Parts: sequence; structure tokens; C-alpha cells
Amino acid sequence: MTDDRILLELKSISKSFGPTAVLEGIELAVRDGEFITILGPSGSGKTTILRMIGGFTQPSGGEILLEGRDITGLPINRRPFNTVFQDYALFPHMTVAGNVSYGLMVRGRPRREIARKVSEALDLVQLGPLADRYPAQLSGGQRQRVALARALAARPRVLLLDEPFGALDKNLRLDMQIEVKRLQRELDITTIMVTHDQEEALTMSDRIVVMSNGRIEQVGTPDEIYGRPATAFVSILKSMCPKTQTSLCRSYCCGHPTELPTGPSANLGITSRNSPMRDTFSSSRTFVAVTDRKVSL
Repeated sequence: MTDDRILLELKSISKSFGPTAVLEGIELAVRDGEFITILGPSGSGKTTILRMIGGFTQPSGGEILLEGRDITGLPINRRPFNTVFQDYALFPHMTVAGNVSYGLMVRGRPRREIARKVSEALDLVQLGPLADRYPAQLSGGQRQRVALARALAARPRVLLLDEPFGALDKNLRLDMQIEVKRLQRELDITTIMVTHDQEEALTMSDRIVVMSNGRIEQVGTPDEIYGRPATAFVSILKSMCPKTQTSLCRSYCCGHPTELPTGPSANLGITSRNSPMRDTFSSSRTFVAVTDRKVSL
């Protein structure tokens, strides 16, 4: 559950590679328990921000604060963060259980604790029966779940997702989006995701950070970003959104997508227990909105 307490802050963050500035004056406050997505095209600087938060890259200027404490120079292994990469980064010679346990072993946790946390993490992602398999024996979605279980096993304060669904086909991508959002809510874990996919950002995020050319264009809820764009770039982004071309409406109140009827006489009664006006779709004939109230066309 998201609250107003600030967990992580980026203050005046900048990054240059030689003479090339890739980030300038980044200011961002991440609330405890929220799912925040950094959205932007290739080269916008979104992945560089994620790498700096995770400790993989040092900023050229500015500070990164965790609960008010400066962690800018803190090594990766001392940050209470875990990252899920697009390519999963699984060890091919280790079993599923071995991959999930690796981070805990590196941290020097006791064997009994490791075994318990690995079992809990695999149960969370519904892979318990596959603990003794190797990555080559798994499907793409199963490998993604292993990477997610490994990241969650140590119960990080912040979960970092670097284009986590990019290697999956469309249907599997949707399934994993629902699964990740379910786990994020269930564990109440602060999550920062990087993506260039607008639909992903809209359906999964509490707030979206829109980036372009190393700068933040706008930060807001999905409704604010697509209902009240603050800059010309965000307006252009809105006009390109695939949500304006589909009648598929995802209702995360049940944790499953819902295919809605379309047409001039279609009627709907939908109740969402979570976020108001989270998903909005339109087609040439109908306009559908999921809100926290019952609605009809």
C-alpha cells in the first residue's frame, strides 16, 4: 500500500560520459510502497537512472538518498536493492534453486535461512516444483519468474526492473505484467521500472516519470500524464499511445484482464477496488473506462 512517506530521493542528479551529458538536474522522490515507472524512448536516460539507483553507475553530480541517508557512493552489495534485468542474467550451470539462493549466499546468510527464503520465493512465483531444473529446461516466462524470485528472496527495500518484459511475446508479457503487479501489491514493495512501452507504464504504475533527452518532462499518475500533459513531448507521447486503438480493458481488481463487449448497445457493470480511472481505452465505436464506480456505456 502506497503512503506519503518518501523512501528514495534523487537530488540534482547529473551524468556525463566524457563531454556528452546524458542526464541533467534530475529531481525525483519515490514514495514507500509505490510502483513508479520511468518511461521514455531509447537514449532518454531512463536506464542510466536505474543503474545509478542500483549502484552500477556513479552519478557525475548530485545525491541519492535512502530514507534521508546519502547512499550515492555505497557499493552495490550494501544497497538494499535488487534488480531484474531484461536478459534475466541466470547462471546456466545452476538449478532454479541455486540461482535464487545466489544473492543470499553472497550476503553470507545461514544455510537454514537460505533454504527457507528460497522456498518462500519460489512459492511466490509458483515455481516450487521446478526447483531442481536448469534454466535451459525452462520457458521464457519461467526464466523470468526465476529472475523475479531471486530478486525477491532477500526482501529488498526497492525492486528495480530494467525492461523486464522486453524479451517475452505479447501474451506472455501480459501474464507477467499481471503477476509482477500482484506480487508488488502482496509484498508491498517499492518498485521502480524502466520501459519504453506506454501501455505497460499505464497499466502497472501508481506514477509515471516521462523522460526525454536526459530530462524529466513530467511526473504524475497515469490520469495526469495522459489527461493533462505538461509539455509538447508528453502530448505527442499521448497521441501515440496504443490504448487509443484497442477495446481490451484490464481490470486489476481481480488480477486478470477482462475482454469487454464493444458496440453502440454494449452495457458494462464494472467495479474496481483499486485505482480510479486506471485504464482507459477507446475504439471507433465505443469508449470504455474502468473507475472505482460502476459505469456503463
